[in-house]
Amino acid sequence: MMILDIQQIETQIRRIAKTGSTGVALSRHCREESMPDHDADFLDILNVLNWGRVTHNPGEDCDMKFQVDGVDLEDEPLTAIVALLDENSLIVITLW
Repeated sequence: MMILDIQQIETQIRRIAKTGSTGVALSRHCREESMPDHDADFLDILNVLNWGRVTHNPGEDCDMKFQVDGVDLEDEPLTAIVALLDENSLIVITLW
């Protein structure tokens, strides 16, 4: 079992977010359902990833899944569920 340093993970997520669309992918569910449902765009997601609070949220299919609680650009609460793909990329699975 791997022990995660949440501070290092948070730093990694923020570093990836700074690359924008180069390192941040969006799942089909996120693009087609979550973003419209929450009136969110890519810049709102980047704001959450850059400034939000990261907690570990392992799933049955992914141990590198994290919850990022923050706000969108209008200062409305927004949570992103992300999975780290490698050192330089992540995918946003869903929003709420």
